[in-house]
Amino acid sequence: MPTTEADPAAQISREARFVRYVREAAGRAGYDIDSPRGGGKKAIAKATGMSPSSVGRMLAGQTIPSPPQLEKLAEALRVPLIDLLVLSGVVSERAKGNVGATQSGPPASLSIEEAAFALGIRSADRVRMFKAMASTLIEQERLDAESAGRGI
Repeated sequence: MPTTEADPAAQISREARFVRYVREAAGRAGYDIDSPRGGGKKAIAKATGMSPSSVGRMLAGQTIPSPPQLEKLAEALRVPLIDLLVLSGVVSERAKGNVGATQSGPPASLSIEEAAFALGIRSADRVRMFKAMASTLIEQERLDAESAGRGI
């Protein structure tokens, strides 16, 4: 009788998949969670409203945050909330395919802060400068459009 090997990914627990995803996302988002003095765990705690010990337990695979905490975690890590909901077991993989199916209209655009983060701008001062510059450019575009509409 032939034997078949199970898919290794299928053998990983839900908690382990969640932790791996969060750890990778935290690294991409600039949180140094592996260095004792990196401050990443404390920064995640501050950004999500979770306690540092809760963040530590989550990253150790001992607990999975509640749905409201998952929302804040998704924002802090700049990852889709649906991914965290599926990996945490709150919703099924099948439900993931239905997200957005009833929405109409164009997808939401990035906020200025999200754009800064997506571009790798992490420093609070630089994010403020980026936001000021972007706001100025947006206002100038609006004024140019108004002028063009009046034939000026």
